[in-house]
Amino acid sequence: MIGHHSDALQVLSVLLHYPDQDLLNDLEEIDSLVANLPSSETKPAMQAFISDLKTQPPIGVQERYTALFDMDPATTLNITFHAFGDNEKRAAALAYLQHNYAQAGWERATGELPDYLPLMLEFLAVCPHPEHTAPVWQCLQSMPPLVARLEEKAPVYAALLQLIVAMAIERCESVDNSSDPPETMT
Repeated sequence: MIGHHSDALQVLSVLLHYPDQDLLNDLEEIDSLVANLPSSETKPAMQAFISDLKTQPPIGVQERYTALFDMDPATTLNITFHAFGDNEKRAAALAYLQHNYAQAGWERATGELPDYLPLMLEFLAVCPHPEHTAPVWQCLQSMPPLVARLEEKAPVYAALLQLIVAMAIERCESVDNSSDPPETMT
């Protein structure tokens, strides 16, 4: 399927952020970047997503995003919530992700939690060290329930997230995850 393509991860990170006016103004440039991605497997879902954003009024795009990801815990982009709910195991997973980012020398530029999907994708796009990316990839494998819920509510988002799940599965199958903490990221 898809290997570790930092350009695709960076584009996915941008597309999954809140669709503010800057993002909406940059859709043509992003579309051009997608057209030049080396993997044709990622292009159709990204292009369909960009086309969807272009055809909707900005306020509609923003309202949909807020309703999906900010108002409904079942479709939050805080990925550890889907694996653990809101409990001690999730707290441990969040702490582990933050520690992992710090060990890689990467600092979050926003106040988002370390399991916020666009932030995780940004980290994967820039971090060259498999020992630091493996736990993040493993965490991303917990997204199938989120994808299933989004298939009903927002199929264009579900298609993007399915790309990420496929990347995570492939990556985790190809890398030894011996650095994973016991019972925190599975």
